Amino acid sequence: MENKYELIIDYVEKEIKSGNFKAKLPSIRALAIKFNCSNSTVIRAYSELEKKSLIYSMPKSGYFVLENKLFTYKTLDKDKFNFSSGEPCPFILPVDEFQNFINTSINKYKNSLFGYGYYEGFSPLKTTLCKMDKDKGISLDEDNLFFCNGAQQALSIISLMKFPNNKNGILIENPSYNIYLGWLKINNSKVYTIARTESGIDMDLLEDIFKNGNIKFFYTIPRLHNPLGTSYSEEIKQNIIELANKYDVYIVEDDYLSDLNDVNNKPLKYYDTNDRVIYLKSFSKILLPGIRVASTYLPNSLKEHFREFKTFLELQSNILFQSALNDYILSGAYDTYINSLKKHYGNKMKQYNEYMGNNNIDLYYTSPVNGLFSYLKFPKELNLDNLINTLKANNILVRDTKYFYYNKESYNNSIRLSFAKINPETMEEGMNLLFTIIESFIKTNDSKVPKLLEI
Repeated sequence: MENKYELIIDYVEKEIKSGNFKAKLPSIRALAIKFNCSNSTVIRAYSELEKKSLIYSMPKSGYFVLENKLFTYKTLDKDKFNFSSGEPCPFILPVDEFQNFINTSINKYKNSLFGYGYYEGFSPLKTTLCKMDKDKGISLDEDNLFFCNGAQQALSIISLMKFPNNKNGILIENPSYNIYLGWLKINNSKVYTIARTESGIDMDLLEDIFKNGNIKFFYTIPRLHNPLGTSYSEEIKQNIIELANKYDVYIVEDDYLSDLNDVNNKPLKYYDTNDRVIYLKSFSKILLPGIRVASTYLPNSLKEHFREFKTFLELQSNILFQSALNDYILSGAYDTYINSLKKHYGNKMKQYNEYMGNNNIDLYYTSPVNGLFSYLKFPKELNLDNLINTLKANNILVRDTKYFYYNKESYNNSIRLSFAKINPETMEEGMNLLFTIIESFIKTNDSKVPKLLEI
């Protein structure tokens, strides 16, 4: 005969699948009465259901159904073959779950969330994030952690600040994050560039730039790079830190997909023993873009200057979303969502790599095992504008990487493929059409007007 807790598990699972339980689950006391058992038996059953990613708990509120929308993927017609957008598909975002935590935060903290009492940021979230990072081997001090309205705001502040090394040059990878490149251009910043490829960067050239370029900081995306999709090797990461220490250069690490990385793929901050790395962690791409929450960790030598800039810029960031995020993480629902998201994007990337391998695509491309992006390079003679327009005429959207290069002379004939919005069920169909068109262009060096292909 089944144990009582197994009967409870079976009952709750069936009620969820039938749609009878859609939001909040019965209380522990209610199920204990129904099954004539102790509260601890119900708690054990609910714990098992949490492990199976079917439910989640909220402190002092109870247990709730976890709608895993990653497995009920929908596609808007305009996004059927959208390999362009880096924005997460709206149907996989945990909006309903997060809304519960917003409501709980309002009930818990009430008026204090809507005053100026948290200009330093929501301190419980600082504690939570520092603990999360400590579990990953990264030691952070809560007093050095600030919250910004997205990583872009943090980058803007950091770029304007004077640094203790009294240098004014900013070194960026080529290619790199296009929005930040645009900010650097409109502000006429003193910018240096270094080529980033699938294998990394030229360390001898990096040392020469650090030594002679008057560099105050090096902006880098070490893990799951945008647009390449690649990550630095652990050796390169350690060498970058060594050179930064040697030549008094700070590092701004943009870890925008932080929690999607494999545990063996360490951030630069992991190797930072001399308090040299400014560590940015955003929740836009991995959770909800609209909440605009990014944590920014400043070395001791920079934190007071950053605090001053941040205070006079906006006084405080959105505390409601910070408090809701804190409860969301503490409930365990965040880990459940991230684990599902890693599988979701990992499966897409596996599907892409298998397709490329099985079809012997004779083009240079990057093949990450996770993340959102791959980079595809074409022969110089191919008319890329015409190719992109023809793809668009066939309902396939891709992104020209010219937007990710600071200098036009560094740009090569390439596109970024994004797997953020593409439905895994239509990916193969989309790639078949994509590469059929590409193949026809390469064979004919086509420069005609865009046309709708009959395939």
